[in-house]
Amino acid sequence: MHDKLIKPEVFDEKTKVVLVHPGQKYNKTENIIKQGNKVCFTKTFGTVLAFYSWLKKRIKAKYPGSDHKSYRKFRDEFQKIASNILVKVEDGKVALKGSPNNQWLVDFFPDKKSFFISFPCLLGMNGAWQWYSRGVEFPGLSLKVHPFYLTYFPTRHEHLILFDNWLSAEHNNFKKAIDIGCGCGVLTFYMLKYDIPEIFATDINVNAVYSLKNDLKYHKLYDRVSVEHGSFFDDIDDKFDLVVFNPPWIPGSSHSDMDKAIYYNDNLFEAFFEQASNKMIQGGRIALIFSNYSLIEGLTDYHPIEKQITNDDEFKVLNVFKIEKNNKKRNTNKKEIVELWDIEFLG
Repeated sequence: MHDKLIKPEVFDEKTKVVLVHPGQKYNKTENIIKQGNKVCFTKTFGTVLAFYSWLKKRIKAKYPGSDHKSYRKFRDEFQKIASNILVKVEDGKVALKGSPNNQWLVDFFPDKKSFFISFPCLLGMNGAWQWYSRGVEFPGLSLKVHPFYLTYFPTRHEHLILFDNWLSAEHNNFKKAIDIGCGCGVLTFYMLKYDIPEIFATDINVNAVYSLKNDLKYHKLYDRVSVEHGSFFDDIDDKFDLVVFNPPWIPGSSHSDMDKAIYYNDNLFEAFFEQASNKMIQGGRIALIFSNYSLIEGLTDYHPIEKQITNDDEFKVLNVFKIEKNNKKRNTNKKEIVELWDIEFLG
C-alpha cells in the first residue's frame, strides 16, 4: 500500500488512558473526558457504542435547529469530546467483544502490534470499508464505484443526473476532458460512459487519486484516464475542450482532508477560472456543478460563480440547468437548487 496515503491517527499503547468498564454511569465518563482525559472502553463494542450514541444525542439536544449553523456548532462540540473516546487495537483487531473486522487496521499499520484509535475514527473507517468493499451505485452508471478511505463520494444524486443528461447531449463535441477535484471519480466514469477519447483527472487528496486509479484498474479502464495528484491543472501541459468541476458548495475553513471537498475558501473560483483560461482551447466548455445551499442557509450573500463570471470577459454562460433537491430528511421549507453551469471559454 502506498506510503503517502492519508491514514487515521493512532496513539501509542503507552498513551495514558482512563479505563471505562461496563456499568459506569455515562455522566461520570463524560466528566472524566471534560477534565482533559482520554478514556478507553473495555469488554464489549456495544458498551462504547451505547455511550457514543448517548453523548451524540445529549449534545444534539443543545442545538436542535436544522440549519447549517446549528449543525456546525453541534458537530464541533461533539467531535471535541468524542475524539477522546479510544479503543485498543491488538493484532489488527479491536480488542472488544463484538467488534466488526476492518482489513484497513491490518493494511494501514502492518508494523504496529498494539495501539489506540479514537472511536469516531474507527466508526468512520468501518463505514468507509463497507462502501469500499461493496461498491456504490450511481444513476446512469452500469458499474459500481469503490471509494477508498478518506475519499469523497456523493451521497446525493441530483447533480449527477444533471451531468449525465447534459453530457448525453453534448459528448460528441469533446475530444479531451479533465475532471478537476475528481474525488472517487464518479464524473470521470460518466465521461467514460460516453466515450470521450482523452480524459484526465486530478485531486489534491492523495487518497482520492489512489482510489480512482484502483477503480480504473478494477474495471479494466486504466489506460483510458490519466490521473494526477495536484490542485486544478498542476503539472498538466495539455489543453482541453471540456473542463468538469464539482467544487465544494459551502464557504468556510477546512479542518480535515474530507472538509476540503465540502468547504471552499474565498479565492477558489477566481483561481479556478484564471487557471482554466490558460488550459482551454477557444470555444471549449466548462461544466461547473454547484448549489444555492449557502445562499438559502445565509452562509453567504452572493453566488460565487455569478460574481466571478460577471467580472470575467473570457467566459460566457451558455446555460444554467437546474434541479430541485429533495429535502424530505430536513425540516425546512427552503428550496435547495442544484445547478450545472454550461460555460464557454471565449479566449
